[in-house]
Amino acid sequence: MNINTIRKLAKEIKMLNLFSASKEINGIKLFHNESDLSKIQELFVSYLYFYYNINMDISMEKVSKKVLENDIYEDAYNLWKSKQGNKETIKKDNTDHNVHLVF
Repeated sequence: MNINTIRKLAKEIKMLNLFSASKEINGIKLFHNESDLSKIQELFVSYLYFYYNINMDISMEKVSKKVLENDIYEDAYNLWKSKQGNKETIKKDNTDHNVHLVF
């Protein structure tokens, strides 16, 4: 199974709905095994989170549905979003801490 197949499967609304429900309801499981996930399962779950977050941003109107048109837009948006989060963290860290130099 190649990565494009895993991405395509994780992007399906049915899978995203199942993923969302499994986060809220303990009885719903994505896999038969609950631990010792295979590399493919780990990759699939990471893409479920990836598409879940993009769809949440679309629903909150932070980004257009156009971002889901191809993998390059999706990856670029994710990279941009992660860099924006880092900038906010750096700004917050710089303003929240007092620096006291002792010589």
